[in-house]
Amino acid sequence: MAASDRARPVCETQADALLAPLTSFRSLALGVSGGPDSTALLLLVAAWRARRTAPPDIHVLTVDHGLRPEAAHEARAVAQLCDRLGLACRVLTSRAPKPFANRQAAARDLRRTLLVEASAELGAEALVLAHHLDDQAETLLLRLARGSGVYGLAAMPARGLWHDGEGTCVEVLRPLLAVSKASLVATCRAAGEAFAEDPSNDDPAYARTRLRRLMPALAREGLDATTLAATAGRLASAAAAIDAQVDAALAAGALRHPAGPVRLRLEAIATLPRESLLRLFARLLAATGGEPYPPRLARLEGLVERLAGHAEIQSTLSGVVARRRGGEIVFWREPGRGGLAPVTLRGPGRAVFDRRFLLEVERGETVRVVPLGTLSEHGIDRKAAGDWPAPAFAAAPLLLGPGDAAYCPGLAGTPPERIRLVPFGPEESLRRAELAANPFAVEDF
Repeated sequence: MAASDRARPVCETQADALLAPLTSFRSLALGVSGGPDSTALLLLVAAWRARRTAPPDIHVLTVDHGLRPEAAHEARAVAQLCDRLGLACRVLTSRAPKPFANRQAAARDLRRTLLVEASAELGAEALVLAHHLDDQAETLLLRLARGSGVYGLAAMPARGLWHDGEGTCVEVLRPLLAVSKASLVATCRAAGEAFAEDPSNDDPAYARTRLRRLMPALAREGLDATTLAATAGRLASAAAAIDAQVDAALAAGALRHPAGPVRLRLEAIATLPRESLLRLFARLLAATGGEPYPPRLARLEGLVERLAGHAEIQSTLSGVVARRRGGEIVFWREPGRGGLAPVTLRGPGRAVFDRRFLLEVERGETVRVVPLGTLSEHGIDRKAAGDWPAPAFAAAPLLLGPGDAAYCPGLAGTPPERIRLVPFGPEESLRRAELAANPFAVEDF
């Protein structure tokens, strides 16, 4: 007998407990693919909402990525189920070119981008996803095979943040992390609802599929999904303790210039344990370079070792230059051989420059943000940089317009009225209350 045949569906009492965090939101988006996991989420949320006296608005989002012939039919099936449940549904499509390689990863990235953008457009306060207990266990094994550190091995958070790589963010809720896939399948069957099966989930070409096939044998040795997910949860607690230590070190020894570069006093990190030191560097790279993900652990370790081994050295990783000089390290965005793309915005509206700076224009004016380049080409006195290295500002944002105004935060000019240009990062996200005082916080997605 299969595990899904023995599993019990999620009952009403259990669903109320799992979905209780949703009560604090006025508007939610649900990501539903049509598979058993998200179909069960849809059924549970619809029934839970019907039991509430003042439920949040629910917007169901399903993606037709066009990468499989069945995708359009699956999206229509989700829309039809939503219609029967009395929920609004939007089918998301993309005209992006079809990838020739790594189609599963491409579909995942496209789905994330479309869900984030649609959630923001609808004004949803959060996006609810159907990640579950087995996802936690498989992710731990995948990252263990890649040699990940404590942050890679930590549990998927029940609350997190997704963004589309261009600055649009949405809070993510995962209420089903304690529920097994078998229970979600049983929930669909108990309701008499069909669900789609993605054939790529059984394709041994993918590492996750191969690990999934090992799970029964691992369970016989005591490494079942519950045990693995609990281990990931303990590692998440350890990661939180490390972050608290890193927060204190950054508060004591890091200074961020309004134009982007960061300097770090070495005495502030001299006593940090190795794991905390690696986390600190990963967060500094993210804050300075704007990359959505930290570098692989081995590459990060190499950077730390190079900087520790020389009193005067410069190295580059994740689009960031790290220069050690005397008792400090200065980090700045590397313009790269191709340069940085300028941004033009016709207000009112918002735009993001190089995934690092948020531009907001309140009036109907056209402004442009370009990389600064050298100080001299814009007539900026070298003294404006103080004791910061002049190259550290090559990728700084220069605001041109309206009129002949030119402004670079902390270096030149004054911000034009009703125009805002500030570092874009997690402090600009939906988690403002937690992160507003910490420009170096990083969410591991």
